[in-house]
Amino acid sequence: VVTPGALSLNAAVLTTTASALNYVFALGLIIGLPWLATRKRPGKTTLGIARLPNWTDIGLSILSVLPYYLLSAGILWLGMEVFKVIDPNVGQQVGFGNLHLRIEYLVAFVTLVVMAPLAEELLFRGYLMGRLSERSGRVVAVLFSATVFGLMHLVAVTNHGIVLQWGAAADTFAMGLTAAGLRLLSGSIWAGVLLHAVKNSIAFYFLFINPLPPGGM
Repeated sequence: VVTPGALSLNAAVLTTTASALNYVFALGLIIGLPWLATRKRPGKTTLGIARLPNWTDIGLSILSVLPYYLLSAGILWLGMEVFKVIDPNVGQQVGFGNLHLRIEYLVAFVTLVVMAPLAEELLFRGYLMGRLSERSGRVVAVLFSATVFGLMHLVAVTNHGIVLQWGAAADTFAMGLTAAGLRLLSGSIWAGVLLHAVKNSIAFYFLFINPLPPGGM
Protein backbone atom coordinates (compact mmCIF):
# COMPACT_ATOMS: atom_id res chain seq x y z
CA VAL A 1 0.00 0.00 0.00
CA VAL A 2 1.39 3.39 -1.00
CA THR A 3 0.42 6.18 1.38
CA PRO A 4 -0.06 9.85 0.40
CA GLY A 5 2.99 10.70 2.50
CA ALA A 6 5.12 8.24 0.55
CA LEU A 7 3.86 9.68 -2.74
CA SER A 8 4.69 13.20 -1.53
CA LEU A 9 8.13 12.10 -0.37
CA ASN A 10 8.82 10.44 -3.70
CA ALA A 11 7.82 13.66 -5.45
CA ALA A 12 10.15 15.71 -3.23
CA VAL A 13 13.05 13.31 -3.81
CA LEU A 14 12.33 13.30 -7.54
CA THR A 15 12.33 17.10 -7.64
CA THR A 16 15.65 17.25 -5.78
CA THR A 17 17.21 14.61 -8.03
CA ALA A 18 16.00 16.42 -11.15
CA SER A 19 17.35 19.74 -9.82
CA ALA A 20 20.74 18.19 -9.08
CA LEU A 21 20.93 16.62 -12.53
CA ASN A 22 19.93 19.91 -14.16
CA TYR A 23 22.66 21.79 -12.32
CA VAL A 24 25.28 19.15 -13.16
CA PHE A 25 24.18 19.16 -16.81
CA ALA A 26 24.25 22.97 -17.03
CA LEU A 27 27.67 23.22 -15.40
CA GLY A 28 29.01 20.43 -17.58
CA LEU A 29 27.60 21.96 -20.75
CA ILE A 30 28.74 25.52 -20.16
CA ILE A 31 32.09 24.77 -18.52
CA GLY A 32 32.91 21.32 -19.89
CA LEU A 33 32.30 21.90 -23.60
CA PRO A 34 34.63 24.92 -23.91
CA TRP A 35 37.28 22.95 -22.02
CA LEU A 36 36.92 20.00 -24.39
CA ALA A 37 37.14 22.33 -27.38
CA THR A 38 40.15 24.38 -26.22
CA ARG A 39 41.70 22.15 -23.54
CA LYS A 40 41.87 25.27 -21.37
CA ARG A 41 40.23 24.64 -18.02
CA PRO A 42 38.80 27.79 -16.38
CA GLY A 43 40.97 28.76 -13.43
CA LYS A 44 39.76 29.19 -9.88
CA THR A 45 40.18 32.96 -10.19
CA THR A 46 37.89 33.01 -13.23
CA LEU A 47 35.32 30.96 -11.34
CA GLY A 48 35.62 33.17 -8.26
CA ILE A 49 36.68 30.30 -5.99
CA ALA A 50 40.38 31.03 -5.62
CA ARG A 51 39.96 31.16 -1.84
CA LEU A 52 37.67 29.72 0.81
CA PRO A 53 34.78 31.72 2.34
CA ASN A 54 35.79 34.03 5.17
CA TRP A 55 34.22 36.36 7.72
CA THR A 56 34.30 39.26 5.27
CA ASP A 57 32.03 37.28 2.95
CA ILE A 58 29.60 36.69 5.80
CA GLY A 59 29.59 40.37 6.72
CA LEU A 60 29.12 41.50 3.12
CA SER A 61 26.26 39.06 2.57
CA ILE A 62 24.43 40.34 5.66
CA LEU A 63 24.99 43.99 4.74
CA SER A 64 23.73 43.38 1.21
CA VAL A 65 20.36 41.87 2.21
CA LEU A 66 18.63 45.25 2.59
CA PRO A 67 20.11 46.79 -0.61
CA TYR A 68 19.04 43.69 -2.53
CA TYR A 69 15.45 43.89 -1.26
CA LEU A 70 15.29 47.62 -1.99
CA LEU A 71 16.63 47.08 -5.51
CA SER A 72 14.20 44.21 -6.07
CA ALA A 73 11.28 46.29 -4.78
CA GLY A 74 12.21 49.15 -7.10
CA ILE A 75 12.43 46.92 -10.17
CA LEU A 76 9.19 45.16 -9.26
CA TRP A 77 7.45 48.52 -8.82
CA LEU A 78 8.61 49.61 -12.27
CA GLY A 79 7.39 46.34 -13.75
CA MET A 80 3.97 46.59 -12.10
CA GLU A 81 3.21 50.31 -12.13
CA VAL A 82 5.16 51.69 -15.08
CA PHE A 83 5.63 48.92 -17.66
CA LYS A 84 2.56 46.91 -16.55
CA VAL A 85 4.19 43.54 -17.33
CA ILE A 86 4.29 42.04 -13.83
CA ASP A 87 1.22 40.41 -12.34
CA PRO A 88 1.67 40.42 -8.53
CA ASN A 89 -0.60 37.37 -8.27
CA VAL A 90 1.80 35.18 -10.26
CA GLY A 91 4.35 33.71 -7.87
CA GLN A 92 7.51 31.77 -8.61
CA GLN A 93 7.22 28.02 -9.09
CA VAL A 94 9.90 26.32 -6.97
CA GLY A 95 9.17 22.72 -7.91
CA PHE A 96 7.87 21.58 -4.52
CA GLY A 97 4.22 21.16 -3.61
CA ASN A 98 2.72 20.79 -0.15
CA LEU A 99 5.23 19.33 2.31
CA HIS A 100 4.16 17.09 5.19
CA LEU A 101 7.04 14.97 6.48
CA ARG A 102 10.21 16.27 8.12
CA ILE A 103 12.34 14.56 5.50
CA GLU A 104 10.40 16.42 2.80
CA TYR A 105 11.19 19.75 4.43
CA LEU A 106 14.84 18.73 4.71
CA VAL A 107 15.01 17.68 1.06
CA ALA A 108 13.36 20.92 -0.09
CA PHE A 109 15.62 23.00 2.19
CA VAL A 110 18.81 21.38 0.90
CA THR A 111 17.70 21.85 -2.70
CA LEU A 112 16.58 25.48 -2.42
CA VAL A 113 18.91 26.87 0.24
CA VAL A 114 22.14 24.90 -0.27
CA MET A 115 22.25 23.35 -3.73
CA ALA A 116 20.62 26.14 -5.77
CA PRO A 117 22.68 29.08 -4.39
CA LEU A 118 25.98 27.24 -4.79
CA ALA A 119 25.30 25.89 -8.30
CA GLU A 120 23.69 29.06 -9.64
CA GLU A 121 26.33 31.42 -8.25
CA LEU A 122 29.12 29.19 -9.56
CA LEU A 123 27.50 29.19 -12.97
CA PHE A 124 26.39 32.83 -13.31
CA ARG A 125 28.65 34.91 -11.02
CA GLY A 126 31.46 32.38 -11.34
CA TYR A 127 32.00 31.08 -14.83
CA LEU A 128 29.78 33.38 -16.91
CA MET A 129 30.71 36.64 -15.19
CA GLY A 130 34.35 35.61 -14.88
CA ARG A 131 34.78 34.81 -18.56
CA LEU A 132 32.86 37.88 -19.72
CA SER A 133 34.91 40.12 -17.42
CA GLU A 134 38.07 38.86 -19.09
CA ARG A 135 36.72 39.39 -22.61
CA SER A 136 34.19 42.24 -22.51
CA GLY A 137 34.76 44.14 -19.27
CA ARG A 138 33.02 44.25 -15.94
CA VAL A 139 29.97 46.30 -16.90
CA VAL A 140 28.97 43.93 -19.70
CA ALA A 141 29.71 40.93 -17.47
CA VAL A 142 27.52 42.22 -14.64
CA LEU A 143 24.56 43.21 -16.82
CA PHE A 144 24.63 40.17 -19.09
CA SER A 145 25.03 37.59 -16.32
CA ALA A 146 22.22 39.21 -14.27
CA THR A 147 19.93 39.39 -17.31
CA VAL A 148 20.48 35.76 -18.26
CA PHE A 149 19.99 34.76 -14.62
CA GLY A 150 16.67 36.60 -14.54
CA LEU A 151 15.48 35.12 -17.84
CA MET A 152 16.32 31.63 -16.60
CA HIS A 153 13.57 32.13 -13.99
CA LEU A 154 11.02 33.64 -16.38
CA VAL A 155 9.33 30.54 -17.81
CA ALA A 156 7.61 27.94 -15.65
CA VAL A 157 5.69 24.86 -16.74
CA THR A 158 2.62 24.18 -14.59
CA ASN A 159 -0.46 21.99 -14.76
CA HIS A 160 -2.15 24.89 -16.54
CA GLY A 161 0.57 25.24 -19.17
CA ILE A 162 3.46 27.65 -19.58
CA VAL A 163 3.50 30.66 -17.26
CA LEU A 164 5.67 33.75 -17.63
CA GLN A 165 6.95 34.72 -14.16
CA TRP A 166 7.95 38.33 -14.80
CA GLY A 167 8.01 39.01 -11.07
CA ALA A 168 10.42 36.15 -10.45
CA ALA A 169 12.58 37.26 -13.38
CA ALA A 170 12.73 40.82 -12.02
CA ASP A 171 13.59 39.64 -8.52
CA THR A 172 16.34 37.28 -9.70
CA PHE A 173 17.71 40.04 -11.94
CA ALA A 174 18.05 42.19 -8.83
CA MET A 175 19.70 39.27 -7.04
CA GLY A 176 22.07 38.88 -9.97
CA LEU A 177 23.09 42.54 -9.87
CA THR A 178 23.65 42.44 -6.11
CA ALA A 179 25.62 39.19 -6.20
CA ALA A 180 27.71 40.53 -9.09
CA GLY A 181 28.52 43.62 -7.04
CA LEU A 182 29.56 41.40 -4.16
CA ARG A 183 31.91 39.48 -6.43
CA LEU A 184 33.51 42.72 -7.58
CA LEU A 185 33.92 43.85 -3.97
CA SER A 186 35.23 40.60 -2.56
CA GLY A 187 36.91 39.01 -5.56
CA SER A 188 34.96 35.76 -5.12
CA ILE A 189 31.46 34.30 -5.38
CA TRP A 190 31.15 33.34 -1.69
CA ALA A 191 29.43 36.49 -0.45
CA GLY A 192 26.92 36.11 -3.28
CA VAL A 193 26.39 32.45 -2.42
CA LEU A 194 25.65 33.38 1.19
CA LEU A 195 23.30 36.22 0.19
CA HIS A 196 21.51 33.87 -2.20
CA ALA A 197 21.17 31.30 0.59
CA VAL A 198 19.78 33.91 3.01
CA LYS A 199 17.26 35.09 0.42
CA ASN A 200 16.15 31.53 -0.34
CA SER A 201 15.93 30.74 3.38
CA ILE A 202 13.54 33.65 3.88
CA ALA A 203 11.50 32.55 0.87
CA PHE A 204 11.49 28.96 2.17
CA TYR A 205 10.13 30.14 5.51
CA PHE A 206 7.26 32.10 3.97
CA LEU A 207 6.49 29.39 1.42
CA PHE A 208 6.53 26.30 3.64
CA ILE A 209 6.95 27.12 7.34
CA ASN A 210 4.69 30.14 7.78
CA PRO A 211 2.93 30.70 4.45
CA LEU A 212 1.77 34.20 3.69
CA PRO A 213 -1.96 34.78 3.14
CA PRO A 214 -3.17 35.54 -0.39
CA GLY A 215 -1.88 38.93 -1.43
CA GLY A 216 1.33 38.67 0.62
CA MET A 217 2.29 40.66 3.66
